[in-house]
Amino acid sequence: MNSKDERPTKFRRSTSTRDTIMKAIIDWPGHFSAEELSGSLPSVSRASVFRTLAALQESTLICRVLVDGGTTRYRFGGGQHHHHLVCLECGEIQDIPDCDADEFSRRIASRHGYTIASHQLELYGYCSNCKTLD
Repeated sequence: MNSKDERPTKFRRSTSTRDTIMKAIIDWPGHFSAEELSGSLPSVSRASVFRTLAALQESTLICRVLVDGGTTRYRFGGGQHHHHLVCLECGEIQDIPDCDADEFSRRIASRHGYTIASHQLELYGYCSNCKTLD
């Protein structure tokens, strides 16, 4: 985002707190939990972190992944649609940039009289490292 006018509606009013949170998210090397992000920003309130994450998710700038045990992890997605592979053993998350689910989603929706607004897909299994441990 080069200018404040390109920001999603909820982020048109820049604040130093939002800028701090956004920079941390963009710089994060992978998926993170809200608690990890909050812990890395001691000068920012936990509530501000959670509110910002919710607004960023709504604007599709970050993606949310539910991992085993109900933990939620996030990653800066730049608004690009993708899916995830999640390892049930070590918790590794891999992004899947391809979306072959679109046609399947439309077929299922049509069969049941729905119109799809969006979809999210996580595939759970065991990564190559954990699979060899068995």
